[in-house]
Amino acid sequence: MLELLEIVAGVVVLAFYLAVAVVLPSGVVFLFVSLIGTLLRLGIDPVVAAVPERVRGDPRLAPAGRFVRSLFLRVVGILLFFTLVGASQVGLSPHVIQDGFAEILVNFTAIQDIVATWMTGNVLNDMLLALQPAPGESAIVSLKLLENLVATHLFLTLKPGVTSLAFRWTFAAFATGVVGIYVVFEPLRAVRSRVSAIIAPARRETVISEESLERQAELIAQALAKVTPAAAAAPAPAAAPTLSWARPGMARAPTAPLTPAAPAAVASQRVAIVSWDGELAAEMERQLDAAGFSPLVLRSVAEAFASRVWPQIVFIDARHLEWLSPDRLPLLVRARLVAVTREDVRVPRGWQLDTHAVESGAGALLEMLRRRDARRKASSRDGGA
Repeated sequence: MLELLEIVAGVVVLAFYLAVAVVLPSGVVFLFVSLIGTLLRLGIDPVVAAVPERVRGDPRLAPAGRFVRSLFLRVVGILLFFTLVGASQVGLSPHVIQDGFAEILVNFTAIQDIVATWMTGNVLNDMLLALQPAPGESAIVSLKLLENLVATHLFLTLKPGVTSLAFRWTFAAFATGVVGIYVVFEPLRAVRSRVSAIIAPARRETVISEESLERQAELIAQALAKVTPAAAAAPAPAAAPTLSWARPGMARAPTAPLTPAAPAAVASQRVAIVSWDGELAAEMERQLDAAGFSPLVLRSVAEAFASRVWPQIVFIDARHLEWLSPDRLPLLVRARLVAVTREDVRVPRGWQLDTHAVESGAGALLEMLRRRDARRKASSRDGGA
């Protein structure tokens, strides 16, 4: 029984040794290689950006291009890392990469020597010799021998008030218990949780995301399409002033002034801005304020069309359009949308909307609104004719 526990404990000890002596140093090397690759990517990205968009967006070439770029960065990063290590030890030479690789192997061996001495009390070479199984024995015996070396070293270091046999048993049982928890108990707990979820499914929490809000916008727009508020009736033309005539030589003031009084202030059009980007929303709000509007800043199209009084114009961040389908939105909704673009943001394919580049400023915004209003008036006249 003790031998079985010692074999299982040997697996735990070997895994711990490899994690400390091999995986951890390799992770440090990988970190430096990744840092070098990041610096190289800064110089490669402009070259990749020079490739035509048609080639970079090709679904057949894009995966291969990403793989080649990643492989190039990894290989060049490793070679540069070897070069830096070799140059720091022996200086620049024709064989600096080989010297760097040899130096890294020496350091890795030194780290393993330190860990072996700390765990077993023997240097790496002596530990490997002690782990060799006798002729005719199975290779799995090396795990038991490794556990015995570690347990003996701990017993001589800690000097507990128990016998060596009792200490070896306790150490092996503890290591086996750790394996039992993570290899047996955790899978069983996962199976139990899965069975419980099947028998009594837990109520899922509703997670509201930007994409879900945009999908809801389509349903809201379709539901409200039939109750869209009618266009405000055009104001009746002012009645011509009437004059009452007096006797010749006598003048009487007209009953109404010849010049009609200035009409009351007309309420500004209801304008909304839809964007989750705070900087973009703030810039659009500033431009609309300069143009004489008082916009509402919203985070979703669903909010813009959730009430019965719809905004006349909705300036929507072009990134929101990626989650909407122009075929599923009513024409009354699409006609109120104006896409807001930037240098790195364009209107997705399939959309035909008025656009406003936020970098162009308030002047371009006013010009776009004038053209939009002129088209609306022209279409109204054509429809009336």
